[in-house]
Amino acid sequence: MKMMKFGAAVLAGALIAGCGDKNETTAAADEAVLSVNGAVLTRAQVNEDVAAVVKAQGDKIPAEQLEYAKQMMQNQVAQSFIVENVLVAKAKAEGFVVTDADRKAREEEFLKTISRMPNAPKTLKEYFEKFPLGSERAKAEFENGILIDKMIKDAQAKAAPTADYEAKAKEIIDNIVSNNASAATAEADALKKITALKAELAAVPADQLAAKFAELAKANSACPSSAKGGDLGEFTHGQMVKEFDEVAFKLDVGQVSDPVKTQFGYHLVMTTKKVPAVEAKGDQPAEPEKVQASHILIKTGDVRPLPEAAQVIESLKKQDERAFVQKFVMDQIKSAKIEAMADDFKQFVPSAETTEGK
Repeated sequence: MKMMKFGAAVLAGALIAGCGDKNETTAAADEAVLSVNGAVLTRAQVNEDVAAVVKAQGDKIPAEQLEYAKQMMQNQVAQSFIVENVLVAKAKAEGFVVTDADRKAREEEFLKTISRMPNAPKTLKEYFEKFPLGSERAKAEFENGILIDKMIKDAQAKAAPTADYEAKAKEIIDNIVSNNASAATAEADALKKITALKAELAAVPADQLAAKFAELAKANSACPSSAKGGDLGEFTHGQMVKEFDEVAFKLDVGQVSDPVKTQFGYHLVMTTKKVPAVEAKGDQPAEPEKVQASHILIKTGDVRPLPEAAQVIESLKKQDERAFVQKFVMDQIKSAKIEAMADDFKQFVPSAETTEGK
């Protein structure tokens, strides 16, 4: 569990590692696997950390997922090593220090963040004591997170002036208002069209209804099933959205519904077959009730909730903050000297494409 406000360790891993492929190795446990600015990570250190986390998890990791989990843990160890020897080292070199006020603020923030988690530690001391890699490592990560945050905040403060968030928010809200106005018109048109189709089907003799329904579905329905005359095949309860499901199972075979509104638009539904539920008997398993139905879908516009300007502004600021952090972290990593001495750690070395023009 990381306590970095900006999640720099996780961010760095996402940017340079991805999931990574599992590679078998028979190398010695004490071999050097990764070097960052001259600092060396050995396989023994990686294996020790992974073993400690696996032990702490106990039986929470399913046996069939254990190897994959170990690979992800190995990746995290490598990512943390890179963060410590790039970002933390840079923060210290630039003179950033952690004060008691910083620690107090971070502690309050951290405990509030984890308070809703099951069996969450009530104090920072309790968290340190339960940390799989030991309390000293936990304290170091705590301090490192503060250092990184201070450095990034300082870099943000020195960056170019922020965007005109109020103008951007107004533009976004205006677009939603315009979209919703168009959606309201589209909904009225869709209801008018589906009602007309219902009236056309109502005038068709019962023995011609299925053929006419298929004809109208091919000509009018916005669902891919239109190619098959609207036929959706057999389905059980719960496979369709609630409103559609209820109507399809209530209709008699050959009956066409009134317009049905769902999140996708307006439908006309015609149930074409009903298959009763079957109880289990001997080796024969139970079978649920099924129906087969066709439908005609006329799509409506997508009405979006109208947010408050303050919400949009906050979202825009957070989006820019994330983008700034991503670029800042990648710039530091691209400037570092990272070397992999083992094949399964080469994924952590920035590619030639990412280092061009640095």
